[in-house]
Amino acid sequence: KFVKGCAEVNNIPEKKASEIFDLLEKFAGYGFNKSHSAAYGLISYHTAYLKANYPVEFMAAVLSNEVNNTEKISTFVAECQRMGIEILAPDVNRSMLKFVPEGREEGRRAIRFGLAAVKNVGEGAMETVIREREANGEFKSLEDFAGRLDSRSVNRKILENLIKAGAFDFTMERRDDMFSRVGQEIGRAHV
Repeated sequence: KFVKGCAEVNNIPEKKASEIFDLLEKFAGYGFNKSHSAAYGLISYHTAYLKANYPVEFMAAVLSNEVNNTEKISTFVAECQRMGIEILAPDVNRSMLKFVPEGREEGRRAIRFGLAAVKNVGEGAMETVIREREANGEFKSLEDFAGRLDSRSVNRKILENLIKAGAFDFTMERRDDMFSRVGQEIGRAHV
């Protein structure tokens, strides 16, 4: 019927009509029907509403959802910057595991970078860091951090990546100075 209709209505040759039909048939295997389209339309509406009315919270949730995907995080960080939302560096005393809104009290539109999103640190190790911080207070220095955590949980590579990401910038020390002491601090840490 399709091939015949193509020839009669649109003057399409039989071979070309068969190719078009094959493409349509392939799409029919995964194309959305109306019920799917309606559901996705509703989700799109809710998503747009949240992004428009709660942009900081929405973008923090979107970033947290992609915590292990560096490429997507950089795309969403760019979107935050376009929207005028500041992305604050990770901080071992302020960051949570995932991205969280911050600065509302000061009238800032900001999101604090989640510790688990720092490349090559791992969610389990960062959960340990947060538990230690909540139990015994903020970390005072790199030495304090390394001394309070088990070196099996927070190893040299993790410490180096946290320093590179700016998670110890609160100390006001230069990153290269801290970086040069990592081995020494790991050596002093609990085993």
